[in-house]
Amino acid sequence: MGTVLSQTYHHHDIEMFIDGTFKYVDTDHDGVMVKGELAAVFDYLDVDHDGKLSYAEYTKYDGASAESQLTHDVFNHFDTNKDGFLQRTEYVDTLFSQMDHNGDGQVTRHDYDHFFTNVVHHEMHQGHNGR
Repeated sequence: MGTVLSQTYHHHDIEMFIDGTFKYVDTDHDGVMVKGELAAVFDYLDVDHDGKLSYAEYTKYDGASAESQLTHDVFNHFDTNKDGFLQRTEYVDTLFSQMDHNGDGQVTRHDYDHFFTNVVHHEMHQGHNGR
């Protein structure tokens, strides 16, 4: 990858985003994420316990930049029903099954990096959805 992937996404920003989010969702820090860890993160972020994440809830974890175009675009990518929220099924079930490409119930750091690299490239080619 080059230094600048688009006018908005910089290589360093992408690396920081992926690294920071993996460290956040790999709650036991063993280098492998399981669905239960992703579900626990969802429950933690869902401050009002309504079963969905607003953008403000999604960006409350350490290191999230609510003003980052990348963060906006990833949120919008995961919001498959386009209601402005991440439902538990969108954030936990669908997301985990997409990352766990071999169906072994584990997402390695390599799986995670590969998945998010594809998401970023998809967003670069689709344009920004905005928020």
